[in-house]
Amino acid sequence: MPGAPSGFLGKLSTERPVLTTGVLSLAAAVICVIAIRNDAHPETSNVMTRFALGAAAAIAAPAALSAFTPERAWRRGLFLVLAALAGAGASLVAFGALGAGLVSLPRGVTGAGVGLFAFFTALAPLTRNALRLGVLAPVAALIGVIGGIGYFSLQNVLLAPLSAATAAIALAGGVIAGFGVGADFAQHFAKGAGLRAAAAAAGHAALAPAVFCALACASYAGIVSYHDNLGVADAQTVIAAALVALFASISSLVAVAGGLALVRPSEQTAVDENRRRQRFAKMWRPMRRRLPSTSALAASAIAGVIVVIALFEAGIQSLPSLAAFLMMMLAASAVAFVSVRATVLILALLFVASVYAQYLYGALGLALPGLGDRFAALTLAALAFSQLTVSWRNAGDVWRNARDIAQNAMCDGLRRFLAALGAGAASLVVAAFAFDWPAGVEAAGYFAVLSSFGLLLAPVLMVALSARMQHY
Repeated sequence: MPGAPSGFLGKLSTERPVLTTGVLSLAAAVICVIAIRNDAHPETSNVMTRFALGAAAAIAAPAALSAFTPERAWRRGLFLVLAALAGAGASLVAFGALGAGLVSLPRGVTGAGVGLFAFFTALAPLTRNALRLGVLAPVAALIGVIGGIGYFSLQNVLLAPLSAATAAIALAGGVIAGFGVGADFAQHFAKGAGLRAAAAAAGHAALAPAVFCALACASYAGIVSYHDNLGVADAQTVIAAALVALFASISSLVAVAGGLALVRPSEQTAVDENRRRQRFAKMWRPMRRRLPSTSALAASAIAGVIVVIALFEAGIQSLPSLAAFLMMMLAASAVAFVSVRATVLILALLFVASVYAQYLYGALGLALPGLGDRFAALTLAALAFSQLTVSWRNAGDVWRNARDIAQNAMCDGLRRFLAALGAGAASLVVAAFAFDWPAGVEAAGYFAVLSSFGLLLAPVLMVALSARMQHY
């Protein structure tokens, strides 16, 4: 919107885009070179290479292809047919049904790439504009994480049990921040802001999610290292995790904001944004009719009863650790977003989703991932939920009723959440491939379950909490 705050980082990114992006990229390259030349760990270069190739194949390429799907029906149909054939061929090669012995493709990365492309393409009416404007996000975040891997090597924590998950969280956080810049740019531009002003404001708005990503990653590293070291958190690992996550997010933020200032999108960007809002309003209408304040309050009470039943039936593993982790997430959200509303909603979604997920795993007879893997999934879930909760905070208005607030919040936050869901799951698979961390695939499945429960609960809690808060 005109007059939206741009901040120091937003202005710097748009006024000196080549300089800021170049400095950050050079810093990542220098760290990598020093780590490899010093031979801090013999696996450093291999991990970097596998991570770069995996992220390019599983995240960057699928996001770019889905973002630039042709608009015209016949071109889009032809493009999807060709993409389906290419994806099927890659899958057959990866699983050994075609070209056995000639070509080798990693199964997890191939499956993640094909799945992410299908996911984003199916959701193109909601996500295309944000992905198209934030197309540099996966590449910029990857550069930041590669530099972070070099930093891990220099600190002699490259093969620590939590390094792989930390790299996945940092990559997902960077992608989320970059796509958020694209979404905010489209929103500001559609409301009349100039190109550079919209890019600067979008870059400034992404700073809080970047800080939250760093603090959340530090919380994850703190709780896991506390368990691994028998009651003593490793401060060196915690600081390294926070710095890597922050560097990846800032790299993505700066690259996307600076790129938008240079590329200068056309007025079609505003047209696409307005069309997206119209489509969402039409899609949301049935949900709006079925979710008045009284129904939302009743549904929230039922959800609470189910939580109590699940706790009595299945309990919850490592409850003290989960409570400590939730308290750290509460503090991280409060510092990053400076909002009681967003903090309460993130905490509620994380707790309820974790209880439901554990109950579901027990009912299906499935083994839960390990403690560190569960906390990695919970950290990514917190990043995904924050995309909804911050939109809910921004949509708050004393002149609107609870259903209007929830609709506006979901209109802005759902595309961000979906991008975070896809990028988070793919990042875990990439880290599993690069660090030889098989449990990463299990963590990705657990993250998908957590996110699904959170998405079902979020609009209900938004309406219920908005209705209660309006009474005061």
